[in-house]
Amino acid sequence: MSHVTNKQFLLIAISISLAVFNSCKKDAGGDYITNQPPTIHPPVANAGNDTTIMLPGNTINLNGSLSFDPDNNITGYLWTKISGPSSFNITNTNVVQTPVINLVQGVYLFELKVTDADSLFDRDTIQVTVMKVNHPPACTNCKIVFVSDRDGTQDIYSCNADGSNIRRLTNNAAADDPAWSPDGSHIAFASDRTGHSEIYIMNADGSNVERRTFSESYSVNPGWSPDGAKIVYSASSNGDGGIWVVGAVSGSPSVLFEKPGRIAYPSWSPDGTKLALVSDWFAYDFVYDIFTINADGTNFTALTDDIFDQIDYVHPSWSPSGTKLAVAIISHWIGASQYDTKVGVMNGDGSGLTAIISGADSKTRTSWSADGTKIAYTSLLGLRKDISWVSADGSASGTIVSNGWNADWQH
Repeated sequence: MSHVTNKQFLLIAISISLAVFNSCKKDAGGDYITNQPPTIHPPVANAGNDTTIMLPGNTINLNGSLSFDPDNNITGYLWTKISGPSSFNITNTNVVQTPVINLVQGVYLFELKVTDADSLFDRDTIQVTVMKVNHPPACTNCKIVFVSDRDGTQDIYSCNADGSNIRRLTNNAAADDPAWSPDGSHIAFASDRTGHSEIYIMNADGSNVERRTFSESYSVNPGWSPDGAKIVYSASSNGDGGIWVVGAVSGSPSVLFEKPGRIAYPSWSPDGTKLALVSDWFAYDFVYDIFTINADGTNFTALTDDIFDQIDYVHPSWSPSGTKLAVAIISHWIGASQYDTKVGVMNGDGSGLTAIISGADSKTRTSWSADGTKIAYTSLLGLRKDISWVSADGSASGTIVSNGWNADWQH
């Protein structure tokens, strides 16, 4: 055993005193503070937003770059699939971003684990839905229904898709908003022939007109449910805008969705799960945006939200596959009562909005051809309104019939 000399004892005592002194330094207010070991923090994993892709596309990019560590010492990433179909391949499981290939139809759940230098970790998941596009069969003899005043009053007409065989279907002023039933046997429309705009249906040849609403509350913009059993439309009630439904054959109207302000232009998705509509919810009377709701009226979700940008988004319509929406994009000229209206196309979640043609009427409707390759709209040449078409990618366009507006393409 070794002995401690007086000198060594003195040095040890001094060292202990210095340690105690350093651990009991005073702060600016004269209070003693105690040195504490540094606080360490776990990382925060962020696997990104849930996403949906359409076959034949079968690749996504997993991106965890929004993950972070308060101590700035992330040391590892790990991607794993925790549920979903067996077909997939994560290119590199140990990097922050990596492609996943060979996906098939179904719902996948991928997990990101982020680890730091202190062996602390966090997890986050991303849901990837892979859907199959159901392309409808091409319609070789489909017709177009539209509105025109070519015979002196505003009535509903039909014609072939090439503009031939124009036929007058109504003979009662102020009929508007015609819409084909899914099977092409009936047409729903709005009319103020009784002094108030109400919803009517008739056979495809214009016979057997039946009134379906009696609310006297400005009922307009009719559209059909995919099964043809219901008609959806917009109407006002107690100062609120609303989306209503009524049976195509029988039954009383019922409100599906209401919000203060204006709610208009409902369009039912082909799979029947949701509706697109227009609302000025963000800024009453100032700006109109596209929203979606579930078929039961829940989950009011904005697809466009450019507040006070002098742009309105109106008249949405679903593509036959249900993956796209056509919309009218109205730019207001500041200080003038004039508009620049374009037809645009965007994904069903509101992403990828692209204008494909200009020169549309500010009140244009949009309607897809049965094969999803073309969109009918109202073009404006001077004061003349024509029914025109544009390919869904904007690569081609033309005129179907002169002196017409609010066209709907039969599917």
